[in-house]
Amino acid sequence: MRRQARGHESRRALPDAEIVAGVLSRGGKICLLKRSASVRCDAGCWHCITGHLPPAQRPVRQILAEIAEEAGLPSDGLVLKSRAVFDRPGGDGRLYRIHAFHFACCTAEVRLNWEHESVRWVSPHEARRLRTVYWLQEVLDRLGLKEAPASEPCTVESIYFAGSV
Repeated sequence: MRRQARGHESRRALPDAEIVAGVLSRGGKICLLKRSASVRCDAGCWHCITGHLPPAQRPVRQILAEIAEEAGLPSDGLVLKSRAVFDRPGGDGRLYRIHAFHFACCTAEVRLNWEHESVRWVSPHEARRLRTVYWLQEVLDRLGLKEAPASEPCTVESIYFAGSV
């Protein structure tokens, strides 16, 4: 039986683990990364940038750290467009709380680390035809990325700075 949050105002089950997920967009396309054979699960599948959320860490800070680590992109080149939080059961029977973020990106130059073997910029519609991690589509839907994200110029005034959240 799943643990319940304390207090009568909330009946939401407490998650077993929390995950951050970041979708990057540029020029009307989203960035998908193909998971390498070196990762523990979902090798060979396309996905957004993800990571576990450590206790007491703010989700936005963690996803910015994951983006820097997995894609080599600093936070000063990202514009926060949307965010969503939702619970999803995993294939392992655990309940995961997903903190999803959509960032417009000022560059298409992604530097991959060992977790990924290739990168592709595709429309959300094209992503449906790829072999993706099973919960990617829900991330895209929750972030409002059913259609291609609006393309907008990246200006200094629109840059999202990590210290501002």
